[in-house]
Amino acid sequence: MTRLRSYAKLAQRAAAANLGRPSFPFKLTFCITYWCNYKCKTCNIWKMTPRDELSLDEIREFFRKSNRFSWIDLTGGEVSLRKDFPSICEAAISSCPDLLLLHFPSNGYLTDQVVAYTKDIAAMAPEKLMVTISCDGDEATNDAIRGIEGGYRRQIETFRRLREMPGVEVVLGMTLSADNVNHFPAAFAAAKQEIPGLEYTEFHVNIVTEGEHYLGNQELGLRKEVSPAALAEATESYARLRGFGWSPVNYLERAYLTRVRSYLESGRTPMRCHALRSSCFIDSWGHVFPCTVYDRKIGSLRESDYDLARIWASDEARDVQAEIWDYKCPQCWTPCEAYPSIMGNFLRGDA
Repeated sequence: MTRLRSYAKLAQRAAAANLGRPSFPFKLTFCITYWCNYKCKTCNIWKMTPRDELSLDEIREFFRKSNRFSWIDLTGGEVSLRKDFPSICEAAISSCPDLLLLHFPSNGYLTDQVVAYTKDIAAMAPEKLMVTISCDGDEATNDAIRGIEGGYRRQIETFRRLREMPGVEVVLGMTLSADNVNHFPAAFAAAKQEIPGLEYTEFHVNIVTEGEHYLGNQELGLRKEVSPAALAEATESYARLRGFGWSPVNYLERAYLTRVRSYLESGRTPMRCHALRSSCFIDSWGHVFPCTVYDRKIGSLRESDYDLARIWASDEARDVQAEIWDYKCPQCWTPCEAYPSIMGNFLRGDA
């Protein structure tokens, strides 16, 4: 019954976002640390040595005052490098009465730690707990892209153990770039050899993204290295393998994948973006941005008494949201922003 109420609340808030700018976002992407133990070719986060990131007490205060989220993505860096990660999740779960989905990605290298933390988080009984474990190819390809020898074996073992855990939905996350654009069939075959019964829907596939303030990878020229046509064909091929499905996750995945070609060919978001309308991004110092790509800081939690609603209602936030609505932003098609945009344009459609 509680889950039905949470689903209904999210549907209600997504419907409201179809009609206007709500007074609070329903989705949050929150980078809780920039520390990372990998050296991925597609990201420069691992080169950072961050200091003075938000403390647990600050994060608790934030969620106490900003508790109207239905969907929270906690990301990094590598989230399991924060020893207080389960406590951060507890703050989100206990403070947000309408929280339907708590999601976090992990590179999966610290298997025992990730499994132990996830077990603790699952025991908090969030309505829906989803974990993405990185997997960018078979063993050789994955380890070459992610820069850590032996990473693949640990990632697969982490996935295997989480897959057996009640109350946890886990997928393998693959980012397509020049180094693996046509590699999904080999990646799936390799993973299925290790995990019999693996289904195509247990992968999440997205295209490489460039961004200045979060990924810090704009200088790498990743998008110039890979053919747009090859990226489009690869995502459409995966969509065909994945097939149809009427669950909310399947709907969003398919809606994302089938619009990749439109984005790549036009260089424009396939539909009006809902950054600062349905969602926002907060970095590990509490700086608030529209999303993970657009480098336009609109406020600071530390300077706003940890009350996101104050920042959300500011003239700056409204002005930047209007720019984004009119396609006057870097233009991306990342799942973090695509999913709430798909939900927020259900009545409007592509534009």
